[in-house]
Amino acid sequence: MRLTGLVVAAAAFLGGCFYSDEALIGRFSADFPLPEGDYSHTPHHPDGRAFAQATWTGEIVHRGGRYHSDSPDFPHEGARFREIADGLYIVMRPDEEFWLYGLVRVFPDGVAAYYLPDCAELSEAVREDYDIVEHEEEPGFCRVDDWDRLSGAMLSWLATQGDAPPMDGVYRPVAPDRD
Repeated sequence: MRLTGLVVAAAAFLGGCFYSDEALIGRFSADFPLPEGDYSHTPHHPDGRAFAQATWTGEIVHRGGRYHSDSPDFPHEGARFREIADGLYIVMRPDEEFWLYGLVRVFPDGVAAYYLPDCAELSEAVREDYDIVEHEEEPGFCRVDDWDRLSGAMLSWLATQGDAPPMDGVYRPVAPDRD
């Protein structure tokens, strides 16, 4: 397995640890809670502090059942969303060999906060219940092969976080410039 690429991609997008060999969100089951338009992206430091300024700004569109941007370095290129609770989505992003997963909460004002669930924070019992397999060579990375197991594990992780899960970044709609 090409773990170096997985680790780099996960750090760039999901830092988290859920992955699958096959896509668990298909084109026709994808949701698009963020309308097309201009957005800014501000990641958060591991301690929860937001970066001082946005690290990316650009137009996001829907293309081929995924989110896409022609703006360079779009952090979530090719992402698909699927709702698991009101305003809460599992997001999937392709890597060179794997599919990586995280959570996104979309608020009524169009702001999208994303979270990087850590499978190491799940109890052994929860991992056994959902048949989640921790990678032998890379502790903290867990393979999930089924949508129901993935959504159950994500909701279980969220339940362990209380009222304020650690946010890993935010997308905000950008108002068009007025001349």
